[in-house]
Amino acid sequence: MISTRNKLAVLGFAAAALVGTFGAVTTAGIAQAAPVTAPMHTAAPTTGELKVKMGVLFNLNAPRSARAAELETGEAGLTAFDAAAGLIAIAPPSWRWDIAGPVVVNGDTAAAGLVTTTEGYEPWTFDLTWKQIEGTWKLSRESVCTIGNFVGTGC
Repeated sequence: MISTRNKLAVLGFAAAALVGTFGAVTTAGIAQAAPVTAPMHTAAPTTGELKVKMGVLFNLNAPRSARAAELETGEAGLTAFDAAAGLIAIAPPSWRWDIAGPVVVNGDTAAAGLVTTTEGYEPWTFDLTWKQIEGTWKLSRESVCTIGNFVGTGC
């Protein structure tokens, strides 16, 4: 008997092959003919991918909707990142941040560290998590609270 996971993998490979051959029209036909009833899981995010996501959140010039889409809490979580971006703007030139691995995935939750460094000071590390929601890794509510508590906005 083929497991549900293997069936989903076969369906995914078949869809990819048909998309490459026939384009988007065929993809819509496949979705209608064989709906997937189990949630699709994307691959574990890399530190680079998580860094890009955090970069969008810290970027006040990015569309607000794009920034909100990176958060489990959506628009409600942006207050913390607006304050963080304001602090980043006045930080000394030696201030840097990065996402430190390894990225640890447990089910639909991924964890990694946000490390900030400034010349002359010890690095500060924040444990962050992302939740996989509808196939996308979004920064968790708990992590928004971590950032918010650090920059004085709370959750």
